[in-house]
Amino acid sequence: MRTAIVGMLLLVPCGLSGISLQHWTQTDSETIWRGLYTNCDKGYAVTIPANVVAHGSLPPNPNHGILVSASAPDTVARVTLEDERVVGVYDEYDAMEFGNAQAYLTFELLHTHAGPATIMERRSTKFRGLPTVYVHYRTKNGQASIETEESIVYRGQPKNSSPIFYVIWLRTPIQYYSQDRQLYSRIREGFHLMPVPRGECSNK
Repeated sequence: MRTAIVGMLLLVPCGLSGISLQHWTQTDSETIWRGLYTNCDKGYAVTIPANVVAHGSLPPNPNHGILVSASAPDTVARVTLEDERVVGVYDEYDAMEFGNAQAYLTFELLHTHAGPATIMERRSTKFRGLPTVYVHYRTKNGQASIETEESIVYRGQPKNSSPIFYVIWLRTPIQYYSQDRQLYSRIREGFHLMPVPRGECSNK
C-alpha cells in the first residue's frame, strides 16, 4: 500500500509538467495576451511583464504581432495603431527583398511619414545574435513632436522559412518619451527567438 501511494505521488508532477497554459483570450474585437505572446509561425515570442496586457488581431486575421498601450499598459480596452502612445512588436517577410535592416529602415523613413524625420540616433548592432538596426527619430504631428524608437531585426535565412523582419517599436509624444521608453525596453528585453516550424504550430 505504501509503495502504491509513493508511486502515485511521483506520477503527479509528471502529469502537471505536461500542462501547457494558454496565455490568450478573445474579446469581440481582438486577442488579449498576458504573460507570454507567441508567434510560432514566425519563430518568436515575447515575455509580457506583470500587469501589462498585449493586444493582437482576432482570427482568421493574420497574427503579425502585438500592441501595448503606453498610457495604460494594463488596459483591456481595444488598442490600435491610431493610439497616441503605443509600444508594438510586429513581423513581416522580406517580400520586397531588402536583404538587410538598413534598407528596410531607409524605405520606411521615405515612405511611411507625411513629413521629414529627424534622426536622433541610428546604428547597426546585434540583437539575439541577429543583424539589427536601432533608430530613434522625431517627427511632427501638427505642433506636437513625436518620438519613435525602433529595433529592426533581420532573420535572413531561418530554416524552413523565407527571410523575416522583426520590428520592436515605440511611438509617443515627446513629453512622455522618458516614461514610455521604459516600457519599450522591457518589451524589447522580453523578445526571444524560437525555431520556425516545418508545418502547423500552435500559439499558446
